Amino acid sequence: MISNMELYGTNDVPRVPAAICNERLELLETRLEALTSVHFMYHNNNLINRVLKAKRHWTKLRDGETV
Repeated sequence: MISNMELYGTNDVPRVPAAICNERLELLETRLEALTSVHFMYHNNNLINRVLKAKRHWTKLRDGETV
């Protein structure tokens, strides 16, 4: 994982506004519900895992955790 210092040259990097993160999280949740609403034999597990990974990413950004 690359640090803010390595990437931006400073540790003083502004956080992503929670409102933006929450909008994306809502969209991801809606997408996840659509992907999992079909019979499990037709689940696209790769896409479901990517949506879950994106949810973890935006949650960490919103909460100010190291990504």
